[in-house]
Amino acid sequence: MRIVHNPLSPLFMDPLSDILSILKPQSHLVGLIDLGHPSAIGFPDQAGALKCNTMISGEAWVSVDGRETPVHLSAGDFFVLPTGRPFSIKTDVILEPEPVEQHISAPLLEQPLVVNGGGDAVIASCRFTVSQAHVFRLISMLPPIIVIPAREEVAADLQQSVELILNELVKARPGCALVAQHLSHVVLIQTLRHHHASKDGKLSWLNALVDKRLIQALTAMHNEPGQKWTLSSLAECAGMSRSVFARRFQQAVGQSPMEYLSLLRMVKASDQLMSSDCTIAAVAENFGYQSENAFNTAFKRIMGSPPRQYVKERKGLTSDTFSAGFEA
Repeated sequence: MRIVHNPLSPLFMDPLSDILSILKPQSHLVGLIDLGHPSAIGFPDQAGALKCNTMISGEAWVSVDGRETPVHLSAGDFFVLPTGRPFSIKTDVILEPEPVEQHISAPLLEQPLVVNGGGDAVIASCRFTVSQAHVFRLISMLPPIIVIPAREEVAADLQQSVELILNELVKARPGCALVAQHLSHVVLIQTLRHHHASKDGKLSWLNALVDKRLIQALTAMHNEPGQKWTLSSLAECAGMSRSVFARRFQQAVGQSPMEYLSLLRMVKASDQLMSSDCTIAAVAENFGYQSENAFNTAFKRIMGSPPRQYVKERKGLTSDTFSAGFEA
């Protein structure tokens, strides 16, 4: 019998919302970057943070570590750096970047970062930290840069959202942190919706959201990760044969269904371990493991350390640790 998941159920959560709820993105370290010509500034590793940026005026080139070709951006373009990799922004593509730290005199919330007098390219930048570094793995499967051109209607909406976040945090009115956090969710949802709707062919779990059949299996995994899923039962959710489902899922996501399910379980399990008083044995049972030992083995293989050590290390870190590096 085919398993059907009712999207109107109060317990239903689509995969994109589920992933963002685990990430718990929060807006931090926002401000304006104002470049004069010629300028080239390099930003270090973002320590597991996402950066959303909008070109207010002018034009610039953005290079991301791991992507050979620089991206040209003009006024009105919106771009996201989802993987936290080092990057540079230049007014001329041939320039060698200088470390951004050389130009910092005050936090961006207090005054814009002005390089070489400014006036040629103005960028509003918003940096999102996430609750756990390892949870970031789901987002880091995305391309190093996502660009939404000014011609796309959503680009203007995203620019307005980033400017509202900046305005809230600069004015520091009561409730500003909560407003900024909600707006950060809006920015990320709009960006990721646009990216997966663009069908650009790059491998990521977002590609599965475009496929009306794969989304059924993906939604089942996200809503019931502790279910004893098999390749056959997931294929049944998608209304496909095992072989067709396995091939289509691998092509869209870049992982097999069971590999993705294992990663999802551990990501959600780590979130539960960090945010509740559940014992490891209880979490293991919640995610379909018959023994704590089996869960510990799977957790260490995927997350890099046993659950107890993982929680101890993460709870010993402050939010500033995940925000380490350049604060822009």
